[in-house]
This record gives sequence, structure tokens and C-alpha cells, in this order.
Amino acid sequence: MSDPASTVGQEAERKRFPLSWVSSVWLFCLLLLCALAIGPIRNGISQAHHNALMQNGRMIGQILYSFSTDNTANGNAYPDGKSSTEVFQKLIDAGYVSDPTIFYVPMPGKVEPVKGQKLKPENVSWDITVPVDPNSSDLLPLLFFTGYRVSYVPGGAAVPLIKPAPQYGYNIHPRTWYEWLFGIRPFTYTASGGVVVFFKGNNTVFAPRKAVPTPDGSIPNFISPDFDAQGKTYRQLTPDGVLP
Repeated sequence: MSDPASTVGQEAERKRFPLSWVSSVWLFCLLLLCALAIGPIRNGISQAHHNALMQNGRMIGQILYSFSTDNTANGNAYPDGKSSTEVFQKLIDAGYVSDPTIFYVPMPGKVEPVKGQKLKPENVSWDITVPVDPNSSDLLPLLFFTGYRVSYVPGGAAVPLIKPAPQYGYNIHPRTWYEWLFGIRPFTYTASGGVVVFFKGNNTVFAPRKAVPTPDGSIPNFISPDFDAQGKTYRQLTPDGVLP
């Protein structure tokens, strides 16, 4: 039969020292593992955002294709205009798009569009190629991130207009009540590392910058060496207008 006084003494000792040395070691190991996991977790968030951008590009490209298939009066031509902002507004006005945020990618100087209001250049993060029709090469880049100059020739490069490369942002944590109240989004901006591009052949790819950057930061062979412009001159429409 145990001594009540001894039991009380042991209980008091446990209250004075709630963690044994074994528990302390386990706690240290857990904290160390959490610290080591920060990098992979952030990389996972970045990759998830990258995949979402790929999906956005695919959706916009499919909408452009749907517009062309319905545009029988003009030989099934893809939409054209003075800027990518104007072209995307046409898609909204024609009922092909209900959520204008599809045209927005977090970038310095860009803000989310407001549903029901006309698109502005600062709401749009994509460039498009015009004029495009069913006879245009499937290797033609139809839609891609803004911030690059594209050469529409076989093996043409995409050259960044912002050095060393355009940036885009992704959320690293849910908004706090303060950020939610004042409309602040906790974006972390990073060099894009490449360009999301939708080709006229209805495929979306990520054209990466090289591990060893070119002197001008360009992405070589952004357009396939097999591309054939068939004598047509293409224009690159940015959110602000035609890229000269």
C-alpha cells in the first residue's frame, strides 16, 4: 500500500517540473523539423500558385478559341483590338467571361478588377497576339504574361522589358483581420522564372528562363524553330496598347 505523503510529494514535484528531459528533447526535435519544413512549404505554395496561373492561361485561351468558333461572320477570326485590355473587355461584354479577375495576376502596379466596372490596363496581366485566324500556325503564342517582347520569327525569343525579369506575387498566408479590413493582400513578389504561354494549338506551357541566364535575360526559342508565319505580320497587344 503506497504512502499518501509520498504520493503527494511526487505530484508536487511533477507540477514543479512539468517537462522531463525526454519531453524537452522531443520538443526541440519538433521545433527543428518545423524550421526545416519552412522552405519546402513555401516552395509548395509557390508551385500551387504557378499551377493556378497555368490553369488561368488555359481558361483564357479556351475562351479566345470559343469566341473564334462563334465568329463565323468574320471567318472565325480571334478577337482583335487596340490593346489586350480592350480585347478582354469584348469577351466580358459578349458574355464569355463573368469574373474579370481571370485576367489579373498579382504583379507590381497591377490591381484586381472590380466586377461590373470596365477593365483598365492595371487590371490586366496578359498580352495577346493579333491578328489570328484558323489558318494561323498552331505554334503561334496566342496569350502570355505581359512584360516581355516577343519576336514572331522561327526560334524567336521573349525578351524581358523589366530587368532582370518581370515579377509576380503569391500569397504566403491568409489575410489577417487588419489586411482584410483595409484591403491589403500579403503578396510576396518573386522573379517570374519564365512565362506562362497559351499557343494557338490549344496547349499551355511554362517557358522557363535558363538556369544560366542569357545576357539580355531573354527566353530563347520562345517560338518554335518550326514556326511558319505564312507571310503574316503579327502584333503584340499589351494591356496599354500595341508594343512598338
